[in-house]
Amino acid sequence: MMGKVPSFSPGSTASSALPGYIALCLTLQVHRLVSAQFTVTGPDHPVTASIGGEAILPCHLSPRMSAENMEVRWFRSQFSPAVHLYHDGQDQYGEQMPEYRERTELLKDDITNGSVSLRIRNIRPSDDGQYKCFFQSGVSYEDAMLELWVAGQ
Repeated sequence: MMGKVPSFSPGSTASSALPGYIALCLTLQVHRLVSAQFTVTGPDHPVTASIGGEAILPCHLSPRMSAENMEVRWFRSQFSPAVHLYHDGQDQYGEQMPEYRERTELLKDDITNGSVSLRIRNIRPSDDGQYKCFFQSGVSYEDAMLELWVAGQ
């Protein structure tokens, strides 16, 4: 028994779906290439701080590369507003969460090697929990999750 051979005329469903399929495949390949340019790493253990003290949350790029012209964003559960934002070569405070105003500092001493740390002063019980360190360069971006434990609660 012989089956029918499908025909693909310009108006058929298979030929009209083909450009969309090709575009999807290309998009996925480009995303894989973009995501592979760097990774972001933080400590593999929680950072501990005491109420009233300060915490330093370290974060760095691998491989080592300058982050001077990247966006570096520290945030909690939501991307915006930020705990701290560095963009266009300077700290940006317009999008900062009110509870972190005048308490954060991005330590940029080693930013040319892709290493930035967030200093949080006057630690509060509400500072306890997860933080994300996010780097973006053009269309490439990656982040790392860090944990801050506030002792003495």
